[in-house]
Amino acid sequence: MDRAIPDPTWKRLGFSEQPDFHTSGQGVGIVIIDSIKPHHLINHLNTRIKCVTVHENLTVTMKDISTNNGEEDHLKGEHGLMSVLALAHEPIRLEGMTHIGIAPAATFIVLDHGAFTAGEGERLKKGIDWILEHGIDWNIKIILSTGWQALDNEVHLQNTRENSTVKALDSAVQQGILVICSNGNTRLNNVMPPIQYLAVGGYVDRGKADRSSHVSFPDEPYGRNGDGHFRPDILAPRLHLTIPSYKMEERDRSVSYYGGTSGAAALVAGVASHLFSQFPELSSDMLRRALVEHGDTFESYDNPAPRINVANTIRYLKTADGPMYIPNTLLITSIENPFMGIHSVDEIERALALTMLVRSNVLSREELWDFTEDSSPIVRKIAVSTLREPMNEQERQFYWECLLHEKEGGVRGWYMHGLLQNAPKEEIHNWMNWATDINWSVRWCVSEYMAQYPEYFPQLEKTQDPDSITANALPLWQWYTALYCKEN
Repeated sequence: MDRAIPDPTWKRLGFSEQPDFHTSGQGVGIVIIDSIKPHHLINHLNTRIKCVTVHENLTVTMKDISTNNGEEDHLKGEHGLMSVLALAHEPIRLEGMTHIGIAPAATFIVLDHGAFTAGEGERLKKGIDWILEHGIDWNIKIILSTGWQALDNEVHLQNTRENSTVKALDSAVQQGILVICSNGNTRLNNVMPPIQYLAVGGYVDRGKADRSSHVSFPDEPYGRNGDGHFRPDILAPRLHLTIPSYKMEERDRSVSYYGGTSGAAALVAGVASHLFSQFPELSSDMLRRALVEHGDTFESYDNPAPRINVANTIRYLKTADGPMYIPNTLLITSIENPFMGIHSVDEIERALALTMLVRSNVLSREELWDFTEDSSPIVRKIAVSTLREPMNEQERQFYWECLLHEKEGGVRGWYMHGLLQNAPKEEIHNWMNWATDINWSVRWCVSEYMAQYPEYFPQLEKTQDPDSITANALPLWQWYTALYCKEN
């Protein structure tokens, strides 16, 4: 980017004016499924932020965290803190512009249920039910879930109703609460959220409100989920999301940065809270439809999900005559017999079937290799990830050949992950070719390969920013050219 500080997130979301610190989100409760650590930057929320914890024995406790000044310098709770700061931080003036949380007047309930550990689904249901029972005054309208996939294998495809988070949040969805979730950060995975959730993807806005500078994110996951429904619904900025500097080691800086579709989803949750507070008669379905129908689509992009445009949405809601009719007749793709489903013309049915066969452990390695030639990248990802790693040197060379001819970034990521296992330093010539791949997981593997041999190779700095990929790889290429081209 060509400026030190990006534009404020509210501008980048399409607000025509900055959210009011005292009214944006007022009277709206947001449940954030995450952990959080105390910090003085959220103390202004006072009694409007609570932390609800579900323990292993299913007991539930609640505490005020704005009155706890014992800030701890560790990563646990950092993710939740960044979400709250994106939603509610106090105004800060930087380079002539005001940065402010999107819904600073909302009420925030951070639900820590011990995510990504055994029994999380039962604990999540316990926590959500407890909040809905005891928090009538909080007026919960939104649940923000940035890790909805839980412990599921993110490549294996199944109907979303099998997911523990989906089961746990069903009662909230039935009550009309809007669940907003991240759609995923990379095409490495197949799993995407159910149609009942507002799924948020991302795009590259280069930190600017000017929409002419926006481009799609090259590794953005989109397509049909395990039910056969297209995801995501909407896109929001996913890089360089400014929040006040909160890290002890960054005290000399004015801002920190949130990112990924976790950050994008948090911003959309803020927008939803802002709209609910402005238009209290809105239902979750009406709000969701308005956001999607009045966003801005990219031209010549296979992903039809639009970029969020708050001003357009508000303009429409102010002139709308009445409630919009929201049809809900989408069928769910499912299969009964995987041995028949594997031959379906529908790629989702084939992927569901292959997942069932893989889990049943009935396929030989040769049969898995056959599925790496399927026309669907969804199916190919399942097959390659199940192969795990080359079994011998001959197969390793075949991995490299397949990688070279693979056009889909997520599938390339799984080939690279397999090649990373037991990778010898003599393969440096092969690895160099992938330092600028558009897929994050491919570049991650290159970086990890270099890190295995720090005494031999320079390191490749990881980046999610597509505009930084070439610059980050340049020192590596300069070293390689200087050393190996001389030898030849």
